[in-house]
Amino acid sequence: MQLKLSFLLAACASAKPLTRHSDRELAEGWRSDLPWIDLTAKLSPSASLLDTSPADFIAECLSEFDRPLYDLDGTPNRTNHALIDQPSGLCVDHVFCAFEDCFPDPNPSNLTLSKSLEDLYLLSDTTLYSDLPSPYKNWIDDPSNPSYNLPSKVLFPAVASDVVAAVEFAKEHGLELSVKNSGHHYAGASTKKNTLHINMNRYTRYADMDIGISDCYPSSNNSDSFNVDLSDQPCRLALARNKSAFIRVGGGENWDKSIRAVKRANEANEGGYKYHIVSGAAGTVSPMGWTFQGGLPGTAGGRLYGFGVDQVLMIEMVLPNGNHVKFGPTEWETAEGYDVPKTLKVSGVCRSNPYEIDEDNWEWEACPDDESQNFDDLWFAVRGGGGGTWGVVTSIYLQLHEYRPLELFSLTSYICATDEPPEVLSAFGVTLLTFLIKFFHDPNSINITEADSNACSGPPADYIFCYGRDSATTMFEAWKQYLKSASQSLIDVGIPESSLEKMHLCNATIFYAPDMFDALSLPPGSRYQGKLQDNPMPNYYTDTIGQGNVILPKKWMLENLDAVIGFELLFQQYGASFLMDGGLYKAFGGRSSKASSDQANSLSEAHREGGFMTFRITHDSLSSMPFYSDLLPMMYNTSSGDSFPGFIGSNHVGTNTLGPLKSDWTEACPMEWTLEERADKCISTQEVVYGTKLMERLQSIKDAVDPNKMFDCNNCIGNKATSKSHEELFLDTSPAEAGLNTTISATTEPVPTYTDDIPAPSDGALNSPVSAPVPTATSAAISLFLATGYFHFLFGAIFFFNLW
Repeated sequence: MQLKLSFLLAACASAKPLTRHSDRELAEGWRSDLPWIDLTAKLSPSASLLDTSPADFIAECLSEFDRPLYDLDGTPNRTNHALIDQPSGLCVDHVFCAFEDCFPDPNPSNLTLSKSLEDLYLLSDTTLYSDLPSPYKNWIDDPSNPSYNLPSKVLFPAVASDVVAAVEFAKEHGLELSVKNSGHHYAGASTKKNTLHINMNRYTRYADMDIGISDCYPSSNNSDSFNVDLSDQPCRLALARNKSAFIRVGGGENWDKSIRAVKRANEANEGGYKYHIVSGAAGTVSPMGWTFQGGLPGTAGGRLYGFGVDQVLMIEMVLPNGNHVKFGPTEWETAEGYDVPKTLKVSGVCRSNPYEIDEDNWEWEACPDDESQNFDDLWFAVRGGGGGTWGVVTSIYLQLHEYRPLELFSLTSYICATDEPPEVLSAFGVTLLTFLIKFFHDPNSINITEADSNACSGPPADYIFCYGRDSATTMFEAWKQYLKSASQSLIDVGIPESSLEKMHLCNATIFYAPDMFDALSLPPGSRYQGKLQDNPMPNYYTDTIGQGNVILPKKWMLENLDAVIGFELLFQQYGASFLMDGGLYKAFGGRSSKASSDQANSLSEAHREGGFMTFRITHDSLSSMPFYSDLLPMMYNTSSGDSFPGFIGSNHVGTNTLGPLKSDWTEACPMEWTLEERADKCISTQEVVYGTKLMERLQSIKDAVDPNKMFDCNNCIGNKATSKSHEELFLDTSPAEAGLNTTISATTEPVPTYTDDIPAPSDGALNSPVSAPVPTATSAAISLFLATGYFHFLFGAIFFFNLW
């Protein structure tokens, strides 16, 4: 496919014009001692290098937060679509994440988590910025606030050679780099002070320019060997996975651009819709960051097709040593019990003319012997080990699936009984949740096929997204049948028959749409109409700043159903709920478990064996109830003493999420400690996400790929792994060790498995008769109606406009 330079750079034409700073201006900015003219001399004509400051953030970004979240008619108003194109490139989706640890206090040394959350919970996302109470507004409005965590030098690359130039310059002068696509990261990992910042938003677009989708045909890939430049690798791997197309997404594109590209291709196809893309649901989220964190496609058929990491065919990136590489599997074998072949070998190539701008003239060849890369390790680490820490991704190749129409509905039939007392709603809720566990993870026990079960999944909201004709009807009819079978049990614990009658009469409205884009695009009359909705919309702090997104193991739920319900009622007494439908991420199980894995990625075993992820366990409840002493040991193996299990979901993990005490795994990390004391004495964010063994392997790969911590984003692999700064490591390291002609040593250790982290099943049959455990009446029960929250309102508003 020919990619003329003028065509590639045309993607930048619609962006706001940026003026390259003069040499004098650059010399007077951050690190004025460095020869910035050497960098600008190597940049393409469309690239821009800017001096920036918190004053730019204040001037460009905060006005969006003076807009109400919604217009009077309920259409979304405040949006990250407006923030990502601001000239400085400093804006972030959550204001507080422009500061260190996502909190704007200029004197955080004595700040405790309990105090910060106590104050934050007084804020509302509907508050206009001009009405933001002090001291928050005063802190944010002060450009000299030392807690600002914003870069002072921002590069907008247009082509790959610009990224190479930036990495080479940083390597030569001992600079640290930070990388951003849209600024959505829940721990603020896409921004950092005292770094040369690479903002990819103006980078070459492939998907958005309708040159990213390629069809694959078996007859064109019959050779025994791959092309030298690996140009045939994406199609060969796609065909081996029984997929017939892929899409190439540029490092600065987002889900809105990618999904709209698939939409246009489907509409242009004479035979009707053809492609389905596994994606996130938020338009301004980066496919790179979302995918490499794991990627939870609750709205896009994840239980049919796997997690985001399972969609990748090839990766193109610039490594910390300056090499522009692309790599992907070139040897594989069929694996019993898996939908995709097992990766046996990953090959890659280096670009021999890295400063060539025109992609038509790029030359790929084997990497020099003295700069060999361990592509097996990179393939493993990047897919699951998070973005922003392994280098700069310039494009990824994602497999496309066969098209299925979308059907969606809300399963919260209890809303027909909202006038009932809390104990009645709690009983209905537990019945519904028991049904969800069985439908998604033991469908045969309620006479549902695995195929019908896998067709449906959902985000942490009431809505269920099903793919395939009559798929939603099948699930709703199964729920009605299950409720009927549970009626006598509900009556036996005191639920009035009149209340049951209300439930039985509730019917779901099933919405039909060609695809997710039609369901979730911004409606006519709204700002940025026709783009994929933003979710969450810009706010002051992240949704998970006070929550731990705990993954509940499928096996544990199925084999300890009574205990699950008992813990749910206990959680309600502590003001929390980990099973309420509005707080469950229903993107686990089905084909997203192990079936879609190539067995060479670093997504945690908790994800592969997970049943649901819940946002309802707060840091408060972790500290005040016996989660670590009683519940966690039931779900995961904590008995080894030296290998802590990963149990937290990587997507959406907040900056305050830590594990128990390092010295006592049964004790929660005290909220009354300062942030520094918590970080020192409690199990790290990385360890509670990946587990000790997997984290250690990822850390060893990080040390080989980036020995000087050139990329050191907050809560990423390698972050806070050593007390030495990037500058100290740079000064301590010889040129060869600094990444000049570096060789990444091969890892002989096999890919670890962590099935031992999950306890052996307890006695009890999985295929028990259809019955519904119900709670005894309790005044402490919380109405499920209150659990739907933000996602429910946003999805509901968009559905109303788009589907009715």
